[in-house]
Amino acid sequence: MVGAALVASAVVLTTGLGAAPPHDPVDSPNLMQFRLGTTGGHAFSPDAYDYASRPQSGQGVSEGPLLLFLPATRAKPADYRLFLRTATSVGYHVLGLDYWNTGTSVTHLCGPIPTCYTAVQRNRFDGSHPSIYSRVNVANSIVNRLRAALAYLGRHDAHGDWNRYVDGSGVRWRQVVVAGHSQGGGESAYIAHSTRVHGVLMFSSPVDTFDGVPASWMATPGRTSPSRMYAFDNEHDMYYGKIIDSWHQLGLNRYGRVARATTPTGSHELVATNIIGDAAQSHGRTVSDQTPRTKQGAAEYRPVWEWMLRQALDTRAD
Repeated sequence: MVGAALVASAVVLTTGLGAAPPHDPVDSPNLMQFRLGTTGGHAFSPDAYDYASRPQSGQGVSEGPLLLFLPATRAKPADYRLFLRTATSVGYHVLGLDYWNTGTSVTHLCGPIPTCYTAVQRNRFDGSHPSIYSRVNVANSIVNRLRAALAYLGRHDAHGDWNRYVDGSGVRWRQVVVAGHSQGGGESAYIAHSTRVHGVLMFSSPVDTFDGVPASWMATPGRTSPSRMYAFDNEHDMYYGKIIDSWHQLGLNRYGRVARATTPTGSHELVATNIIGDAAQSHGRTVSDQTPRTKQGAAEYRPVWEWMLRQALDTRAD
């Protein structure tokens, strides 16, 4: 089994990652950061720190789903500590997972080739079907990394009950909310299409539509209903048009029009209209630790994150 062969390297167990900004949730005392090292004799590459945390006893929902968070292109879980802490405060077991997101972004790699998006996202998910677009092996796939991380957490956090997200050597995907930023959000949407999950949260993503033509995997109904999907972007994002097209291809517009992020009730498509930098910064700051702050120092988008997290948390898996 994957877990039995796991060797964690440069492991750090910590009670915090530095002082939290004013009004932001404090680091969970159950926070862990760790590298996976090797599994089955294969070294993970890349191998940045993964981040995991869970509610304390009496805090949040003890039987809540796992939030699996996938970073943007060339980003790392450490770039999203504020959002991950927020998710824990809402009641999730949280895992920010490093994965193969190096090199160019999927949208720049694939451009107008619909089948390219499918090939890249499928290969990075489970290591199958290597192609000219992506050659991630099974050992470095998201599925294998997730199983290895859960195995590590099951051994090193005896009271965390991480094993409930695993069934034998497989993942209990119906107990997982997949979430991600940019490329990570597109990958999350693909995972939800190919595998039935508890919920999906997408930030500045997916960027999987080019001139109105979607990724080929979007042409057929997915295994997860769009009623379980929520997305957020800033209208000044350099990819805003492609992202909106992708949301509609996924069917999020069945649940109301695009809504201002300040009044999200009734919509699954949330948009902020404030200026938070140039077009590239507007793409990068919707959920990362570079997110805009209020005059009091709080994360301006934290109420949006919390609303989305609660919607996915309250979505009952049937």
